[in-house]
Amino acid sequence: RHRLTFVMSPAHDSPQPMIPSEPSPLEVAASITAGELLTTVLFYPVELVKSRLQASAQSFASSSYQYSGLVDGLLSILQKNGVKGLFVGIAPVIVRAGSSDFVAAFAGEALLQRFRLESLGFLQGLFWRTLGCAVSVLSTMPFESVAARVTTSSPPLTSRGAVKVLWHEGGLKTFWRGLGVNLVLCLNPGLTFTALAQIKNLFLSLWRRQRLSTAEAAFAGVLAKLLALLISYPLMRGKSLVQARNTSGGVRQVLSSVAKDEGMRSLYQGFTAQLSKSLMSAAVKYAIKERVENLLIQSRGVPKT
Repeated sequence: RHRLTFVMSPAHDSPQPMIPSEPSPLEVAASITAGELLTTVLFYPVELVKSRLQASAQSFASSSYQYSGLVDGLLSILQKNGVKGLFVGIAPVIVRAGSSDFVAAFAGEALLQRFRLESLGFLQGLFWRTLGCAVSVLSTMPFESVAARVTTSSPPLTSRGAVKVLWHEGGLKTFWRGLGVNLVLCLNPGLTFTALAQIKNLFLSLWRRQRLSTAEAAFAGVLAKLLALLISYPLMRGKSLVQARNTSGGVRQVLSSVAKDEGMRSLYQGFTAQLSKSLMSAAVKYAIKERVENLLIQSRGVPKT
């Protein structure tokens, strides 16, 4: 529901509805998808190396890329495949990024606007947006499975080749491999949101102010994202390990095996690349989201009477 306010028309002395300031679920979904698509292209080389780092382990050395870190991964790809190699598999990743973000944003905002209760505060936002993410996971996970296999397979696969391999490994259910952990990871945006609210309140209390500056808000956002990633990253790595190859065990078994063979630190392999990508893309993504959202609202125009 949009709230309309009215102003008096000088010519007719009658109330004229102003443009509602609250974006619709479709406008939110369109704006956040625009930001996601642009950042996916801009930061794709980092995304590619991050995915390969998350999916690599000594136990699967024959089927994974063995980079020592983000810079080593980027340089290795450049030396072996040139600039073109930095964008291998970008098409399925764009499809996955655009579809998952659009469905999650639209479903989450539609649920929030339909069932909003003022007394519940930010907790209902956390709940409904997490549920929206779950809807997205259930409906778009095959795109993610294909994208994961294309970007992490050694030697590389085409999208069609990835679909054939996944189907051969277990039929339709293989495209939803890792569904459980993906649903749990829907809490990641919720963790970021909750942490941001707590950090903001702490800053305002300490400095005895009502608002944060742009730089302070950005710093609070970085801390919130860092805290959320520290908590959820091992599950993200486990999901990548499971989706990147045909494994007999689930995420818990794969993570236990990797931790046993390579130590607990291995659970955070690729964390620097993930953090770098997340922080860089978040800054651009949400700036674009805000701009596009405002343009969509302004484009509605004032309804005629």
